[in-house]
Amino acid sequence: DTCFQCHNVRKAQFMRSSHMPLREGKLTCTDCHNPHGGTGPAQLKQATVNENCLSCHAEKKGPFLWEHPPVRENCLNCHSPHGSQHDKLLKAKKPRLCQECHIEAWHPTTAGTVNSWAVGGKSCTECHSQIHGSNHPSGVRFQR
Repeated sequence: DTCFQCHNVRKAQFMRSSHMPLREGKLTCTDCHNPHGGTGPAQLKQATVNENCLSCHAEKKGPFLWEHPPVRENCLNCHSPHGSQHDKLLKAKKPRLCQECHIEAWHPTTAGTVNSWAVGGKSCTECHSQIHGSNHPSGVRFQR
């Protein structure tokens, strides 16, 4: 409540369908942020966004033989940390999120096109399930 007195936009983000478990009482703002100043951006407790996220989400941390570069760079490339209308705090719905960087020509999403696979609720992660990284021999395909 103290933080939300000034941070109205963040309060609204936490009301979205996909959100950090703050409303449920499983998390507080100070689990990620130091209100008196942190070592990272936005008064984060850790030096980088990724260090902050991985302090709770260790299963997403490598080292992986095959890493997805945007994941290694910054979790915020794909995720909105306070709340989203999309599953798992994603910035956009799959497959559109993936196609912000990846070429749509390989997997068209327009109905009626040849190989149109992303119609009817399918998404990239149906085949590319290990999008954060993988040690599997299929390598850069991020499968299994």
